[in-house]
Amino acid sequence: MGRDKTFSNTINALLRKPLSVVYTLEMEKRADGRKLLVRLLCISVTCLAIFGLVVGTFSWNQQLWAAPLKIVGGLLFSGLLCLPSLYIFACLGGLDARFCTIVGILCGLIALSGLLLVGFAPVVWLFSVSSTSVTFLGFLLLTLWIICASLGLVLVFRAGRALGMTSTGHLVVWCGVFLLVTLQMSTTLRPILGSQQGEKFVDFGEKKFFLAYWSEQLRNEHRESPREKAPGAEQ
Repeated sequence: MGRDKTFSNTINALLRKPLSVVYTLEMEKRADGRKLLVRLLCISVTCLAIFGLVVGTFSWNQQLWAAPLKIVGGLLFSGLLCLPSLYIFACLGGLDARFCTIVGILCGLIALSGLLLVGFAPVVWLFSVSSTSVTFLGFLLLTLWIICASLGLVLVFRAGRALGMTSTGHLVVWCGVFLLVTLQMSTTLRPILGSQQGEKFVDFGEKKFFLAYWSEQLRNEHRESPREKAPGAEQ
């Protein structure tokens, strides 16, 4: 990454030369590695908060602060939940790296995904202020998250190969687990889109799998949508 270890240089390295971030974490001094971890976390929090603020403009009011807080907290907590399995699977695949490096790879994944989400933020803003469909905007956010997370997960595979992993099959399993955890977290922290239910910050009233919750939202919006009457239907 060079001597200029600033936030702008870190962002540039993530987008242009992501393996240089991994090299800094593994090969340079531990103090430099810890500082890089802090920068990656700051980039993650900032980017996800900006994206959450844009998502919050769909409903305004409490969602202007609730949506960013849920998105930032949910993704960071998802990463923390998946960190032990990432370390174990990486070791099983033959990766020889410090634990700090594994943490940095995970932070790099979230930071890179956050940067990509910020790139799509203008598109999300356009639909959030012009559309009234929670289902459509939810589908758009889901699609963008899968795209950005998949591109971020490429960093994990490239880092694994660069650090000597003999088999990436374990990482494929972990990537599936990570995506599932983030999708379930979006349901656990509901509502992220739409209005808050009274004074509740999070609706823990009923445990639901994310696929069941999404199908329920689809049915509810279909029932609430006005039906157009054909001309001459009433006599």
